[in-house]
Amino acid sequence: MATTKPNGGQLPPGFVSPFKRAEMLGTHDDLLACAATICSKSMEDVKKMAVTLGMPANGPFFMDEVLFRQIVFNLSPFAVSDYKDLTSLDALPDLAVLCLDYDKHSEACRTVVFQHVRASEKTPSFSYVIDPANWLDPKCHVTTDLSHLNLKPSWYLEITQRAGTTPTRGK
Repeated sequence: MATTKPNGGQLPPGFVSPFKRAEMLGTHDDLLACAATICSKSMEDVKKMAVTLGMPANGPFFMDEVLFRQIVFNLSPFAVSDYKDLTSLDALPDLAVLCLDYDKHSEACRTVVFQHVRASEKTPSFSYVIDPANWLDPKCHVTTDLSHLNLKPSWYLEITQRAGTTPTRGK
């Protein structure tokens, strides 16, 4: 799977992402924005749920995969795996949150939503990311061009449909 796309990273004609990008509002709420994107909720709704689940309402907070998993469970029909090592883009599941740009000193990373779309009669298979970063050029917000992402080292959280729930397409 190539990371640079000749069409400038635009989604294929006629394809509409089932997920609407939520932009991070602060300097470290990208994982909240990924939850908002996956759950088709506003940042305000996701933060309210996070506070209900124990995140401080004000001041600094650290959001880990446990809180992310609880938010997604409460606001969507999805389940979230434990962190897995990203060995290649081709090995990623159909829906995941990628943990990129790892900083060894702060032990922090930034996150993006990754979706692989399987081929249909109208569209060939492709992958794209929804990047909540508020400092990026808008062409990188939803793109098939992954060249702006630092993938070494990286991890991911697999997002799957929970058993017994109705599939969702996002809003």
